[in-house]
Amino acid sequence: MAKTPVPTAALTLACITAVSIVGYTLISARKKDSTNSGNSKDDTQEKATNDNTATTSNTNPAADTETITDTPPKSKSIPGQIDISQPSAISALRRLQASNTITIAYASTTGTCKGFATALHDALKILLKSQGTQVQMCTTEELDWWDELLNNEEEEDEASSPSTHENLTAPVVIFILPTWTGGTLPEQYAPLLTGLDEICHDWRVAPRPLRHLDGKKGAHKSDIKTIQVASFGMGSTAYDNSTFCKPAKDVFKYYMKLGARSLLTSHGKSVVGMGDDDAGDCNAVFNEWMDRVLSRVEEMYGVEKIEEAKGCCKGEENAGSCGCQEEKTEEKSGSCGCQEEKTEGDGGCCSSGKEEKEEEVYFDEEPEEEDDDEYSDFESDYDEEGEEEKEPEVIDLEDIGNVMKPTEKPGKAKVAKEMVTPKQAVALKKEGYRIIGTHSAVKLCRWTKHQLRGRGGCYKHTFYGITSYQCMEATPSLACANKLFFIIDTFDFYPSTLGVFCWRHHKNPVSKEWKWKVDDPYMIVDEAVKEHISMIKETKGIPGVLKDRWEAAHTVRHCALSLVGEPIMYPRIDEFLGDLHKRDISTYLVTNGQHPKAIETLRPITQLYVSVDASTPETLEAVDRPLFNDAWDRLRYSLKCLKNKGQRTVARLTIVKGWNSDEIAGYAKLIALGHCSLVEVKGVTFCGKSDASNLNMSNTPWHHEVIGLVRNLQKELQKIRDETPEGKEKLPEYDIACEHKHSVSVLLARVDQFAVDDPETGKRKWRTWIDYEKFQRLAAKNAEDPTFTFGVEDYVEDTPEWALFGAEEEGFDPTDTRHRKKKKHPKYNKFDNDGIPTHDDESKPVSEEERAKLRALMNQKKNLIGDGVSVIDLKGEKIIDDASLMFRGLTVIK
Repeated sequence: MAKTPVPTAALTLACITAVSIVGYTLISARKKDSTNSGNSKDDTQEKATNDNTATTSNTNPAADTETITDTPPKSKSIPGQIDISQPSAISALRRLQASNTITIAYASTTGTCKGFATALHDALKILLKSQGTQVQMCTTEELDWWDELLNNEEEEDEASSPSTHENLTAPVVIFILPTWTGGTLPEQYAPLLTGLDEICHDWRVAPRPLRHLDGKKGAHKSDIKTIQVASFGMGSTAYDNSTFCKPAKDVFKYYMKLGARSLLTSHGKSVVGMGDDDAGDCNAVFNEWMDRVLSRVEEMYGVEKIEEAKGCCKGEENAGSCGCQEEKTEEKSGSCGCQEEKTEGDGGCCSSGKEEKEEEVYFDEEPEEEDDDEYSDFESDYDEEGEEEKEPEVIDLEDIGNVMKPTEKPGKAKVAKEMVTPKQAVALKKEGYRIIGTHSAVKLCRWTKHQLRGRGGCYKHTFYGITSYQCMEATPSLACANKLFFIIDTFDFYPSTLGVFCWRHHKNPVSKEWKWKVDDPYMIVDEAVKEHISMIKETKGIPGVLKDRWEAAHTVRHCALSLVGEPIMYPRIDEFLGDLHKRDISTYLVTNGQHPKAIETLRPITQLYVSVDASTPETLEAVDRPLFNDAWDRLRYSLKCLKNKGQRTVARLTIVKGWNSDEIAGYAKLIALGHCSLVEVKGVTFCGKSDASNLNMSNTPWHHEVIGLVRNLQKELQKIRDETPEGKEKLPEYDIACEHKHSVSVLLARVDQFAVDDPETGKRKWRTWIDYEKFQRLAAKNAEDPTFTFGVEDYVEDTPEWALFGAEEEGFDPTDTRHRKKKKHPKYNKFDNDGIPTHDDESKPVSEEERAKLRALMNQKKNLIGDGVSVIDLKGEKIIDDASLMFRGLTVIK
């Protein structure tokens, strides 16, 4: 029997109808559940919340906070994306446009914005505890913005009953948002901006769909339906001003275009709160903004009138006869009446000549006779004829106090401020830093303590022959030009803070250029050495410290300028380095490649590093979050500058699986720009989990993985060398020289600078170590006569056998003893190419029977994850599951 074809239009209509019915049913159910929840007499125990927790305050004063923890995250902001398998998620929040509802929507990655949202939520709950108002808090990803803003179906009795209107107040939506790379929201919260933009530009959406009672006199006073919106953003002025708190401003403007009213206004302009992380006073700014929100909510809900009823007039037949009402009115509005004549940009007679804060005057009630036309300065005007919309004018919260303040008197010289604020100093000291002057610091490296106890030195000891217990780690600049997405241990240190790519912990300043007081370089060096020796003295009581090494450690011989910040930003860095050389202290300076001119003019130093954190402009932007818009060009220019330095130069690569471990060819091209003397490749060290980092243990590569990456990098470098046209300068040949398994580090070195043929054996002999005494003589001669130059080969020294790549010691100095915590040893110490163990913890071969069982287990896991490697991107955190690594982390106790 032939089937009758169904017309496409009919099928589409049927689908739309079905979806509409389901959507209407879910919305109605949600409203009903929300109403029932609000009237429930059952107390609900308050639970701890996380970023995906929706917290609602019941209208019943007796009920505690209700916490719903199973709200599913939403990845899109389009209609029809309600998860019907999670009914609790649908009923957890009252609808945004419901009267007597205050919704706080936030986005948070480090916890700052969540903390602000929680503080405001708790304050509003206390303020409105007897008002029958629902105060609810959620992340922005928990809401479907199309549904919330365009499907406003209120209860019939609420909309029709005149008596109910007396107790209803306009809904309030408050946003607290961070700023991410390029002035955007973090990826998991991006649907908020995407959804609002789609709604604003969708031709099917009516003009200003959120606006009610439009065009009527006094509409702003009697409108109980139109959403009132407020927004607070967190950002940093160290970045481009155009991106400062941009998400908070954009969300606010979108709402105004859709017809919402501004909760906070000042002199005809809307107010958006903006906290500056760079200024270090974001808590104070937020508290000020929150006070304004609370004052405005008090005004909306008439909280002050309720408080008055509890005063001296309570129970009196002639309430108010004592005059308290009049006094309150005078205190609020002022006696001169200047408030009645609101003029944009002019605060009136009450605003001048006062020392106290002027913010209170901005939250007076709006004149009753004022209509919406007078709000055009801060509310979006939508032209139905298709003309261009007028952008709502927004004033920063930090600028409110300056709206009426007279211009500062000219000729007043600005005094350079100190880089480190008292709050930052406290945070840094907790991390073990010794602060020197106003912008420098020193800290004791863990490898210094390790080698003092005979437990091995750092990779620089293996690669270059430094004495770790005589090495001082310091910086003359705690500021940096990158606000890095991750945090890293730059030179094998293990800070208590977390992340990748700069083990700076977001406690020190960021800036494109130096803007602080400049301390004397000789004072910095002198104090740094004193503080370092003081910390060495404190190690005397550590068990296992060797007396001869402890005594020798009182003489500093090396300085790693890699602590935090950007040392090369310091305006007097040249004098600083010169003083170190005069004290016979070698210099290892690390720069992030954002100040190429400073690299060009830098005096000869022992070894100059450029951190190459990414191989593409996009990855660099995502990982380093640089302040400069031309960060990629600056990195490339910095690497080119290395080519002409003459002394030892290093390209430093820190590998994070899933983040920057791909595009090996891109790294080779960057290294080729500078013909770098050396290439250090190190696996990131995982220091633990925190809100400030998306790093997890699976992002840490194993030593064999780093070796594999270095081999591929060597091949790419050789490919560039082979493809160089005749007549053009060829890239030097690179080969693997050293390894330090303990810190998962491998060294590539230029053959022409560091390798010679051994006349006795005919084999290649590496000379990556440094003759430090000879370098100091050469540096001193250059300081006396700048025309004197010297090169890399002039201060090389033979590399010992144990430090070479492939040696049995794997880079661990045999004069020391390897120490393992809790006597844990790897269960297997050798593996085949597939990751199947071949030797046990005692270096004995694993039987074929056992290897077969292990291979079966690995195949079972491969089948489980569907491939040899699985990468899961979970809210910006990349979790890697590699079947070939399943046996490498197993340990035994000995």
